[in-house]
Amino acid sequence: MRTNFYSPFIYLSIMLLFSCTKKETIECPDDLACTEVFVSIIVKIKDVKGETIQLTKTTTEIEGNDTILTKTDFTSFFDNYVIVDDLIIKDLQKDGSKVTFKGYDESNRLIVNEQYIIGHDCCHVVKLSGKDIVIIN
Repeated sequence: MRTNFYSPFIYLSIMLLFSCTKKETIECPDDLACTEVFVSIIVKIKDVKGETIQLTKTTTEIEGNDTILTKTDFTSFFDNYVIVDDLIIKDLQKDGSKVTFKGYDESNRLIVNEQYIIGHDCCHVVKLSGKDIVIIN
């Protein structure tokens, strides 16, 4: 009685094929222990002389998300404007989301329109690209 030499290889190949299928991955585990630090991604807005420009309103739009974050109270942030913070981590992709930050002057005229890539580490927002200081001419 002769056995088929290739049978074990075919069986092994089929097993490897099914074992290599993509398994569902959890982006962030539920039991992750995060610090109690609250992180905000900020930007400074200055003119060509280096003086701070005051904005009266800012908006932040996250691509693929209908939510637009609008801020009009800047008294506690001095010359820093918040682009995003940990409150919206659920709206961001871990490996980065395209974010558009817009700033308006007292005439409600758009003077800042900057693109950022912002992700998270499952605990806090992380800026992956974009300017720290925007210079307005």
